[in-house]
Amino acid sequence: MLLAFVIKLPALLNPVIYSEATHWFVIGEAMHGSSMYHGIWDGMAPFSASIYQAFTWLFGRSALALLILGTLVTFAQAMVINNLSISAKIFDSNTYLPALIYVLLASSHPAFFTLSPVLIGLTFILLGLGKLLNHVEFRAKTDIHIIMIGLYFGISTLFYLPFIVIFPIALLLLGLFSNTVIRRYFLLLLTSFMPLIIAFFYYWLISDHPAYFISNFILFINNASSYINIGWVNGVISLGFSFFFMSIGLLSIGKQRRLNNYQFRIAQLFFVLALLMMSMLIVERPISYYSLVVLIPFATYFTVHLIALIKKPLVVFTLNLMLLIGPVLLLWSISNNWVPQLNKMPKTTPNQQHINIVKNKHIMVLGSAKHLYSQATLAGPFYDWELSRDFFTKLDYYDNLVFLQAQITKSNPEIIIDLEDNWSEISHKLPMVSKNYYLYQPKVWKRRK
Repeated sequence: MLLAFVIKLPALLNPVIYSEATHWFVIGEAMHGSSMYHGIWDGMAPFSASIYQAFTWLFGRSALALLILGTLVTFAQAMVINNLSISAKIFDSNTYLPALIYVLLASSHPAFFTLSPVLIGLTFILLGLGKLLNHVEFRAKTDIHIIMIGLYFGISTLFYLPFIVIFPIALLLLGLFSNTVIRRYFLLLLTSFMPLIIAFFYYWLISDHPAYFISNFILFINNASSYINIGWVNGVISLGFSFFFMSIGLLSIGKQRRLNNYQFRIAQLFFVLALLMMSMLIVERPISYYSLVVLIPFATYFTVHLIALIKKPLVVFTLNLMLLIGPVLLLWSISNNWVPQLNKMPKTTPNQQHINIVKNKHIMVLGSAKHLYSQATLAGPFYDWELSRDFFTKLDYYDNLVFLQAQITKSNPEIIIDLEDNWSEISHKLPMVSKNYYLYQPKVWKRRK
């Protein structure tokens, strides 16, 4: 744990924040007085929203706290990885080496140890993976293993929905690497979807509108985000340190003479799982630095095999030096802007004139400009414009007008930024609401005192 914090000092002393963090903070603050999907129109997973609700209540919008808590989560994941490697007997010797390597590789980029939805959900993926390995390793197959695998994987989707790709992946891995009976495949599917089903009925009960949970969360592919897509090239560069050791370790598997048949099957399983988990990056839109952390456990596995193979003292010393010094140098260069980073919170943004107006205000933005909330708080439920657009553009529907009037009256925003020029029609349709606001400057409406 000491090493986990010491090696991250360059990032802790100069925290690097990306645009997604504003999203987490805004939703966390909005959760103090509302609930997801009906009271907050956004696609964030329910458990993650609750985590950031507690986070903002305790720490406000602290980037440093995100890194510190994220470091604790990565340390917990390192212990999970170490325990599963021992219980599933995937290495020749029982040591703390898997945990150590995971801590080092997870320290190679600030996004890998930031308290993100992906990082939290990954914890449950690892717990489910441990149960999956036990099921593959032991001859006595039990239903409880299948049930726990499904529940762990299902819970992970309530932190980060793209983890839903693990459901078919788990079925495929069971088919390839175990002799599981057909009944248990259905049991795995049932338990995997159970957390989502329970969440659906929960939000149905509290809002009486089950369609909101489905449209705002389940149908995430329709939720086009305004974040910058870092792309595959920047993703590979960010994972370059881990990919280097992972690639050499993967090539070393063929030279591992001491591997028994079971351990060689586990190596195949990890390779197939790593390839299939890449599909999560296709489902996610856009690809972010934070989502790349899902590949660190697999890089850890193959790096441990690499270290076990090498015997020459000079090579061992060089490898150890690279693993210890590499993350520190990478974090130092990123924190000091020596490495260009997409999606980093810019000093100047579009609509800069609006940024100065909304600072520390309770605002409502009619348009796609989530960055305006970086120094303001959300008024009303309309955070994601793609989900909210119809309420402002289809004003001939009576239900939309009723909902709009109720939400604007309830939230009582201090400032309304009308980037889509919808306020004039709203004023005509809802005069009782519009009379409380006056045009402060073009596209900016301010509440009358």
